[in-house]
Amino acid sequence: MLSERLAIIIVGSGMKQKEFAASIGVTENYISLLLNNKKGCISNSLAKLIEEMYGFSADWILYGEGKMMVDYSKDNKLSPNQKKAIKIVETLSTAEVNAVLEFLSILEKLKEK
Repeated sequence: MLSERLAIIIVGSGMKQKEFAASIGVTENYISLLLNNKKGCISNSLAKLIEEMYGFSADWILYGEGKMMVDYSKDNKLSPNQKKAIKIVETLSTAEVNAVLEFLSILEKLKEK
């Protein structure tokens, strides 16, 4: 069930429900509804965001199929520096990840100019 998979993700991330919700841009109430089976699905884009942020496969999140974790080491699309960056980000606290995301957001805005 989606609720069980989300519980695994939250526990695995070491965050409280509120912190996890904030990290993916949803309300704590929304996560509570999902965890209590009062809402049965999430969007593909939210599943992809969770995959990108926490490494849990979007297909596993949505359908319980395939491998639970994405294996970035086999992803030939990533350069060695990108792989190194992922490993570093995986060790950061939530606040540090948020700071990195803010920095990346600023870089994207500068590229648009």
